[in-house]
Amino acid sequence: MFERYYKELSGFFSRSLKDREAAADVVQECYVRALAMDTGGMAIENPRALLYRIGKNIIIDRSRRQAAEDRFLTSLGVVTGVDSPSAEQHVMWRQRLSGLLARLQRMPPKRRDVFILVRIYGYSHAEAAAHLDCTVAAVEKHVVRAVIDCGDLALY
Repeated sequence: MFERYYKELSGFFSRSLKDREAAADVVQECYVRALAMDTGGMAIENPRALLYRIGKNIIIDRSRRQAAEDRFLTSLGVVTGVDSPSAEQHVMWRQRLSGLLARLQRMPPKRRDVFILVRIYGYSHAEAAAHLDCTVAAVEKHVVRAVIDCGDLALY
């Protein structure tokens, strides 16, 4: 059933991403996710629309992940591009990262999860609240406490 949309999806995502290999990866993951869905025995009414929606969500997730990685590296002072860090800078960044990881491990799980979603992955407070099934006020409190816990290592 899904095979008939492969070329169409590949073309759409190739134009959208301007990268055929990345588009092929997205289309493959679309199929994997669609086939892994539990529909409760019901037939999918519009598989084409489902595949497009899954593909767009994959691209959004990848973009969000890349932005989070960029923010994280920037917050640690990591220079990207042609500038290569000195050995001293490399050691300093590694120490800061180790300190942050240690502080994250000591946090209560819910606080850590909120902090990672909001400060690392860039979720809004409302998105984090929906994802963790809690209130926006609770997310705001967890973020404040997590920032205090992280002290000078927090990602601003």
